[in-house]
Amino acid sequence: MAKDYYETLGVQRDASKDDIKKAYRSKAKKFHPDRNPGKAEWARGKFKEISEAYEVLADEEKRKQYDRYGEAGVRDQYFGEQGFTWNDFSHREDVDDIFSQFFGGGGGLFGDLFRNSGGRTRRGNDLRLTLELELEDLLEEKEKTLRINRKKKCDECRGTGSLGGEVKQCSRCGGRGEIRDVQRHGFQQFIRVSPCPDCRGRGEILTDPCGECGGIGVRDSVETITVKIPSGIEDGSRLRVQGKGDAGERGTPPGNLYIYLRVKPHRQFVREGKNIYSQLNVSMSQAALGDNVTVKTLGGKASVKIPPGTQPGQQLRLKGKGLPDPRGGTGDHIILVEVEIPKKLTREQRELLKQFQELEKKGKRGWFAKT
Repeated sequence: MAKDYYETLGVQRDASKDDIKKAYRSKAKKFHPDRNPGKAEWARGKFKEISEAYEVLADEEKRKQYDRYGEAGVRDQYFGEQGFTWNDFSHREDVDDIFSQFFGGGGGLFGDLFRNSGGRTRRGNDLRLTLELELEDLLEEKEKTLRINRKKKCDECRGTGSLGGEVKQCSRCGGRGEIRDVQRHGFQQFIRVSPCPDCRGRGEILTDPCGECGGIGVRDSVETITVKIPSGIEDGSRLRVQGKGDAGERGTPPGNLYIYLRVKPHRQFVREGKNIYSQLNVSMSQAALGDNVTVKTLGGKASVKIPPGTQPGQQLRLKGKGLPDPRGGTGDHIILVEVEIPKKLTREQRELLKQFQELEKKGKRGWFAKT
């Protein structure tokens, strides 16, 4: 059964960002395992459900994608085949704020969700880049080759950061990777949690760090990758390339690469969803008598018939000549007809138009008479 993120958070589909955040605060407090003794696993599952909904609805691009294509569109573009994982959660600051108010610092739940064992460094950083596309690029799925600067595993130490020496528990933080400063004011207790400065949040110290990477397990690199651009994708969409962000320090998982797509304005065509619009200028005689003309479309040239008596602003439709729809089908190419009125006439043209004008005065049907 498809997930309804709005229902999960208990908000309306037109809810504001503030309403969504308030709803998440309320649900997070309700489903914290510490508030559900004896049902911790159930509470963890519910907390993950509401966090997935919050990840989507609190992000403008994800929410737009979800509203258009539903859960499948979000999963395929942002979460991958396995669906939402805690590595996909990008609102840690919101969570810290919520739980520092409710529980004085976060509790053990976040040691499990957001850190590796012992509070060590999480996965590598996500990378972001913008890719510009031509409108013609969207007609069919295309592959684009990109060069990215990213951190990769150090070859010397194979990403471990160590050349084989002993790994010791950090004495300052006791292997937790964080330092807690507790202050008491009367009946109130304030807890400030910060990464341990000695082990940089890892919880351990290397006795023989790698000289090539300084013991962090990663080095700068330039990598060439190939990505597939889906046909008909919308301007402003985002693609996720899993695992192509920075490598994580000391063997932790890599981040993801996010590609933001920008479709450049076209000199001749205007896009509205899957349909393409263009303008065709025709003469008075073509509009009155009809004609067959050749027009340019995204896929090349096409023949279009101008019916006799075509009026200014009339639309002509070329079926299936628009853009593919990611949900199926193809849009149309819609031509807006503009009738050109000549600013200068030859003597012969003027005489012919005068003759036509005389016929109109006698009650004959003219070019612009109503039918």
